[in-house]
Amino acid sequence: MATTLSTGLALAGPRDDRASLQTMPPEIINLILEYLVPQPPEIGETRPVAYHQLMEEEPWFDFTRCRRGLRSMCLASRRLSQLAFPLLYRVVALWDEASVLLFLRTLTDKPEYGPWTRYLSCHLTLSELLVIRSFRDLLPRYLDTFRATLGGGVLATAALKFIHVLRAAIPSMVATEGDFDHVPQMLLSFILMLVAKVETILLQVPISDDQQEYEVLCTQLRCLNLLDLEALPLQHVHTLMLQGDPELLEQIENDECECDVPEVWGSQPRKYASLFASCPRLTTLEVSSDDGVWTSAYDEDRLFPGGPGDGGSGGGGDDDKGPAPPFLGNIKHIYLHNSVAYPGDLHHLLLNAPMLETLYMSPRDDADFREALEDNNPEIAHPEALDIALASHAKHLRNLDVSWQDISGFESLVGPDGRLTSLATMPTLEVLCVQMGLLYGQPAAVLEMPLVELLPPNLIELVLEDWWFSNVVLLSELPTWTSAQKVRYYQSSHSYRVNALRTLVRFARDVRSRLLKLKKVALVCKIPWTWVLEGAVDIEFHFEEVKRLFLEQGVEFSVRSDEV
Repeated sequence: MATTLSTGLALAGPRDDRASLQTMPPEIINLILEYLVPQPPEIGETRPVAYHQLMEEEPWFDFTRCRRGLRSMCLASRRLSQLAFPLLYRVVALWDEASVLLFLRTLTDKPEYGPWTRYLSCHLTLSELLVIRSFRDLLPRYLDTFRATLGGGVLATAALKFIHVLRAAIPSMVATEGDFDHVPQMLLSFILMLVAKVETILLQVPISDDQQEYEVLCTQLRCLNLLDLEALPLQHVHTLMLQGDPELLEQIENDECECDVPEVWGSQPRKYASLFASCPRLTTLEVSSDDGVWTSAYDEDRLFPGGPGDGGSGGGGDDDKGPAPPFLGNIKHIYLHNSVAYPGDLHHLLLNAPMLETLYMSPRDDADFREALEDNNPEIAHPEALDIALASHAKHLRNLDVSWQDISGFESLVGPDGRLTSLATMPTLEVLCVQMGLLYGQPAAVLEMPLVELLPPNLIELVLEDWWFSNVVLLSELPTWTSAQKVRYYQSSHSYRVNALRTLVRFARDVRSRLLKLKKVALVCKIPWTWVLEGAVDIEFHFEEVKRLFLEQGVEFSVRSDEV
């Protein structure tokens, strides 16, 4: 599309170009150019390869082509340039060390460009040794190209002074001795200060203890409050994404990592409490590949004194000053992608996010490093059970979507009998995606407890995942099953299907006795061959009666199966 628009507007011919641009209202042209603003990359994406090696189906393909189209618009005519140039800076993705330096140079030379940026992502782990060395090698080439701008403002002037200091100091800096380690963080902090109206920030953060956390970056941004500025940066940020280094993640999963892989690894959001505090309008936090620990850094220091954050890095004070305030205090929406958080970890997350309205978590497949609780009594909830946190600390929660492949040995960290019993008493919950195993504990219990009594009273949308933790042993086998094995599994599941359908039929008939606001119900079948017999029975066959009964109650019902 980018090529078509640029060709059509820029190469249509002198007469047609003059006629169309002179008579077309700028609002119309803006609407057209808006289609060229690239969609930001999703969290967890690795950096793109070379421009000409990108394939059409790759996530970065459209991004790079849209930017090329906008750049073509800027070169087509003066009027198009005036309209397209601000859009060229609206979504900025920094892929490598050179792009960081070039963008900072642009912002110090033309500070008026900074407020055009609404989305900024950095796809470098700034404390990684190779990244630090690359910055050190590139800086001498770029330092002399930075030019001072009269009237650039306090922040642009401060950035230029920092560059001048680097120019004098870099010959004596040695990366391996640590003198240069914090420079990449400082460079990015100045960029974040100069994009004054940025709304969404993606930071790639360390997931290995071999790399330092971004303490310098967080401190630098926190110190902005001490400056005498008319308008502080970061005041418009509503979404922050902390992306665990996806390239290192891939190396660890493929046993190709040259670092010492710890038992528990991943991004550590608790280390960024001061960054959260620097963004007063921050309401949404997305994290990929977190390490599952959601206690505050201050609480960790009290439990393990002398650690990296000892001395107040978590935002708290000394022990005699009491506990630190919740480090996620203003955040309303949290999305965890590829997480190793267990039910007890989410208990602490809810403690630290008292205003939370949305909690989403997709699990990481390799979370088998945890050892089952020695004192696990499935019949009694653990003091740090998720069920207890939902009942006591989720007063504003409206959307809940959490799941696990297996919680065997951790049932008490869910709730009594491994069930989320508190869901039925949560009046604010409106959208729920929940595994059957978290509702009933065991498949046999579906005949004992009506489903309608286990759900929040004001529910609007419900997704039920047909998943029981005892089925986890099948996951590795399913992709290799032959047709005969699939048939045998379908036949062996007859009694289960009968009971499950009986539960859903009863639910459909009773739904309006308690769930007056419910509009949509979906069933997701995690093992297709429970319900599908290839060439003979499709998944819809079993649910015609269920769908009809729901429609009679004004509820839309759908069913789908995960691909294996």
